[in-house]
Amino acid sequence: MKTAFFAFFKTVVFFLIYCFLIESAVYSGALSFREKKKNVERRIKILEESAKSVPYKDQNANWERLKTSQNRFQTAYRSGTSQEREESLLLLERAVAQITPQFAEEGKNLAQKLIVRYSESYLHGKNHKEEAVHNARQEERASSYFRMAKEELALAEKFDRDRNDSYAIVLYGRSIRYSLSALETMGFETPEGYENVSTKKKKRL
Repeated sequence: MKTAFFAFFKTVVFFLIYCFLIESAVYSGALSFREKKKNVERRIKILEESAKSVPYKDQNANWERLKTSQNRFQTAYRSGTSQEREESLLLLERAVAQITPQFAEEGKNLAQKLIVRYSESYLHGKNHKEEAVHNARQEERASSYFRMAKEELALAEKFDRDRNDSYAIVLYGRSIRYSLSALETMGFETPEGYENVSTKKKKRL
């Protein structure tokens, strides 16, 4: 009798757990769409904001793809069926996931080139002191900017290796800004293509 009761009790418990899991899955599915939407919008925002620090030259096709995917999703989100919204969100997520590493790769290359550019300019200045237009205080500030540029680059590369492309992009942008601040502080020429990158957001040292 006890065995039959416990068997029945176990069956009821498993059934209740099953019902709870089904209900949770449905509920989390509804939340999942909102969370995925917020997440992909955050990643897109990072890409858009990064253009203020990273002067991309090779991403025109990716910008176009992103814009097309965004428009498709917005149309489906406003007037499409639930399935159409899910499918368009999936396509947008896929597009962002595929293009973000390419943005990160270009950001990395540009940040690395600026590190080299500053090093070369600094060595040239040391060998041609008669051309110097800076004082000891400026050199100290520039050295601090350059150190931070290298630190941000190293950290960005670590996130890049861990496949955290979005945060890597943010850090590549910071590295670029710090390198430009170092060049500017020393009176070195700003490389072509970086004229529109503002360094004003960087804390003045």
